[in-house]
Amino acid sequence: MMLAKVLKEFKQLMPIALPAVFSQLAQMAMGVIDTIMAGHYSNDALAAIAIGTSLLHPVLVFFMGLFLAFNPIIAHLRGAKKDQEIGATFRLSIGLAIVMVPFAVVILLNAQIILDLLGVNPAVVDLATRYLHATVWGMPGLLLFLALRFCNEGMFSTPAILTATLVSIPFNILFNFWFMYGGYGVPEMGAVGLGYATGLVWTIMFLGLLTYSALTPKYRTFEIFKQFKLPGWHAVREVLHLGFPMAITLGFEVTLFAAVSLMIGRYPTEVMGAHQIAVNIASLTFMIPLGISQAITARVGYFAGKQAPNRMRLAGYTGIATAAGISTFTASAMILLPVTLVSFYTEDSAVIAIASGLLFYAAIFQFSDCVQVSSAGALRGMKDTKMPMVITAVAYWFVGFPVGYYLAESQGYQANGYWMGLIAGLTTAAILLMVRWRQLSRTINFATAVSKAEKFDASI
Repeated sequence: MMLAKVLKEFKQLMPIALPAVFSQLAQMAMGVIDTIMAGHYSNDALAAIAIGTSLLHPVLVFFMGLFLAFNPIIAHLRGAKKDQEIGATFRLSIGLAIVMVPFAVVILLNAQIILDLLGVNPAVVDLATRYLHATVWGMPGLLLFLALRFCNEGMFSTPAILTATLVSIPFNILFNFWFMYGGYGVPEMGAVGLGYATGLVWTIMFLGLLTYSALTPKYRTFEIFKQFKLPGWHAVREVLHLGFPMAITLGFEVTLFAAVSLMIGRYPTEVMGAHQIAVNIASLTFMIPLGISQAITARVGYFAGKQAPNRMRLAGYTGIATAAGISTFTASAMILLPVTLVSFYTEDSAVIAIASGLLFYAAIFQFSDCVQVSSAGALRGMKDTKMPMVITAVAYWFVGFPVGYYLAESQGYQANGYWMGLIAGLTTAAILLMVRWRQLSRTINFATAVSKAEKFDASI
């Protein structure tokens, strides 16, 4: 009987999860394309992209976490059949995106100060800074895309997100070639050209999802763009209450990887390039459980809105088990085919040798990474965000980074030491988040579970 219920939930999860996964992979593919093209252009360009994205990703993930609040909010509204509030929430997401653009721009325009303080190789700093400045032009498009993306995820409209992302990939390749190598009135810009191309692609992605949100028939009753009335302050407060802890939570993991990249940035160029390639491959496989986690959030949030605790628990556990099972295959690929995977990025034998070794550590933390991100997704669906924030702070910055720093700098393991630290941090997060989900989801009465979570949040 239970197996039949699990299979039924699995069949309902997959139509949401698969487009979300492929959408994540498509977005990641653009980063892979950028890295491959930079690697074939020059080692300096590859190093600049490695350092530049080490700062860009924390910024992007912070705003991603903030707007991720709209996924469970919309899912709860849909489950509770509060259709009249869905349109107002869409509009709120757009307004919030516009307000947040200046903050993102200011951070990126001051990138050189951060890189100089961290002691990154001066030859790389200048190129990485100009790359980041070029991406500024696409920041409005990116934040507006994120706003519409997570609202659509809450509506289970992940195929639309996938379509908008896939359509942008050919433009990404075209603009990369054009701006990096020059031609037709555009000067050769190398790595800086990749920044301008990225900004244009973000804008195209937003326009695609805007078109869908405005024209799809099932959204007409919400009158998203026919009214200008925004929800009250209580709705804004809920978004910030959920969004900021999620932004910080995601930021803890991304800044951990960014900090590791920046520390490795003090090593020779070959090591920096190898690390960037290994991180790129690990990040690519991470898109699978990340996409599943977003579907888990929507499913758990939907049943939370319907006040159906048994279905909510089933949705969470089914999603977590699915993500964990997939990690077996991604880890196997890294262990069995490291040289093949790395060779897609570079022909430099020294870089290939170093990156292949780092992939072994990436294979080890695959399972932990899958469990922690999918457990966090289930907790988001319950609107439980503050405790995961505390857990990730402890796991990544009181366990992961200190262990990595000690092994790398005190024990002489260098890049390998930092990757061992990643394993320690991700494993700690996976265990603690899974325990948190198990404790909350076991509460018999859903209203009681929410009450307990809110009481705990109030004490932090």
